[in-house]
Amino acid sequence: MMHDRKWVLAERKTDEGLSLIRIMELDASFAFQRYPERLNVIWAYRDTGPDDTPAEEEQDAMGRFESRICEYIEATEQALLCVVFTEPGYREFVFYSSTVESFLEALSEIPQEESGPYPIQIHHESDSKGEFYKSYAKKLLAQRFG
Repeated sequence: MMHDRKWVLAERKTDEGLSLIRIMELDASFAFQRYPERLNVIWAYRDTGPDDTPAEEEQDAMGRFESRICEYIEATEQALLCVVFTEPGYREFVFYSSTVESFLEALSEIPQEESGPYPIQIHHESDSKGEFYKSYAKKLLAQRFG
């Protein structure tokens, strides 16, 4: 489904630390109504380094989580990772899914870390028009191509 992801990146330094936004480039015709449920998965850092950035082990664990969940949801075409926010103290993965239940099933199917379950919280909102995504994409793509 999304094997050749194209990402737009933006960063901002503040007194609190470095903030990054990674957003997938989607065509204007992308059918958000096929993925009407937005799930924001928040990973609170268990271990931080300088400037409240994730320690190396934490970075590795987040990378494994992202690879595992994306591999599963892309194979089944039931969800899509569209935005990733990296902030001091947490990372937020924004997925659009066909149903909440299918996304939660995907989470239960992927391998967990040896140290225990992923330290995540999930927030859900219906967003069949992709308004959340579009609000960030418009700003970032305008900066990139404007």
